[in-house]
Amino acid sequence: MQVAAVVFVVGSLLAAFVPTYIRQLRLSKISEASEHLALMHMRAAAYFAADHETERGTARHCLPGAAGPTPATPSVEPVEVAWNDASTIDGATWSALGFAPDRPVRFSYAFEPATHGCGLRSAEGTYLVTFRANGDLDGDGVRSVFERRAAADPRTGELVPIGILYTRDRVE
Repeated sequence: MQVAAVVFVVGSLLAAFVPTYIRQLRLSKISEASEHLALMHMRAAAYFAADHETERGTARHCLPGAAGPTPATPSVEPVEVAWNDASTIDGATWSALGFAPDRPVRFSYAFEPATHGCGLRSAEGTYLVTFRANGDLDGDGVRSVFERRAAADPRTGELVPIGILYTRDRVE
């Protein structure tokens, strides 16, 4: 009788906590994307606000060319990435932005400016850059997509997020 009671209590606890544990595990995996997109935006905003030497002198409101997806495909298991490999076009952009996550990643990241160069402005209702993360956390070929966009604030000239963090198939 006591064994049955113990089995019942353990089974009840497992039934209550296993789904919560699995949900928390998934959320910890997808939090990588939102954290890194926020970091990417922060780095791009700093780059946009900084002075850059050009052929015509010093300029502001600059964005480098596109980069990514880096790594080329997302992974179920975290992978190390050489973000600042200057021998690649992507590496030069990631290095210019100072974007180099300090731990292995599961998602594939992209920096997609609508245009690049200096003296950039945003027309009303448009954006200058898209930050994107794609993931395939369970290896089934269905990808999660996280996307944030930014524009130049016409009053301050700062690169500011527009809209919300867009997600599709968040946990697949």
